[in-house]
Amino acid sequence: MPLQLFNTMGRKLETFTPITPGKVSFYGCGPTVYNYAHIGNLRAYVFQDILARTLRFLGYKVTHVMNITDVGHLTGDDDGGEDKMVKSAREKGRSVLETADFYMQAFFRDTDQLNILRPDIVCRATEHIPDMIALIRRIEANGHTYQAGGNLYYDVTSFPSYGELAGLRLSDLKAGASDRIDVDPNKRNPFDFVLWFTKSKFENQALVWDSPWGKGYPGWHIECSAMSMKYLGEHFDIHTGGIDHIPVHHTNEIAQSEGATGKKWVNYWLHNEFLVLNKEKMSKSSGDFLTLGKLLEKGYESSDYR
Repeated sequence: MPLQLFNTMGRKLETFTPITPGKVSFYGCGPTVYNYAHIGNLRAYVFQDILARTLRFLGYKVTHVMNITDVGHLTGDDDGGEDKMVKSAREKGRSVLETADFYMQAFFRDTDQLNILRPDIVCRATEHIPDMIALIRRIEANGHTYQAGGNLYYDVTSFPSYGELAGLRLSDLKAGASDRIDVDPNKRNPFDFVLWFTKSKFENQALVWDSPWGKGYPGWHIECSAMSMKYLGEHFDIHTGGIDHIPVHHTNEIAQSEGATGKKWVNYWLHNEFLVLNKEKMSKSSGDFLTLGKLLEKGYESSDYR
């Protein structure tokens, strides 16, 4: 029986057909390592693990890539707020990289407890800045960017299919933008997003790099595009993440990736649902979350959660 996957792009079950017969290229969004993962976060990695194991059981040679975000992910996915890594480092009295190392090790202790196989390639954002800059330059050369307020923005109106993954049209997004995100006065369109930060969000940023647009740091979305392409190429089979990634993060990844290459980037988009606690989405920002360690302290086994 052929494997069927529910593809978020199109919202339907599709028979899986890999780009290269017998091989699967698979990128899964990884953690931003500013705090312990809660059991809602860990659901995404159990999901990735089950998918990878299923594909291998069916005889495919799988290349599974996962990122570690240790710079550029702001407290608001829409370029608002402060870098989560900087905020956590300040609160914990550590450097940003010490914070990243600490929580990355904690994350892998949890995934090991859950018998989640390590991805074939784990890539840290801070170790791939040149790849991000190179990809941004391609996007810029194709006419998708503008500079304002010291930042380099992606112009979503230059990408006609923007919002397709989320089932939205750009004209609808414009009309309803104020309901979803705060307006950045530097943006031509509320849904434009930052590829490279320089002057704004710069004052408290601990990690900065030289670039053609000035000393600064990358936006969150460009990280996944650059790292996935580095290890899987410009067209690959599967991209996974949580449903919260659909309207902003993955929508923006598609725009910038296909804006750079001019061709389809990913064939199958798979998203896991939230885990709820007391009928609410589990969230670090709310402070109401349960870690695997706390669950084990209550007498549960890691296999019970899995």
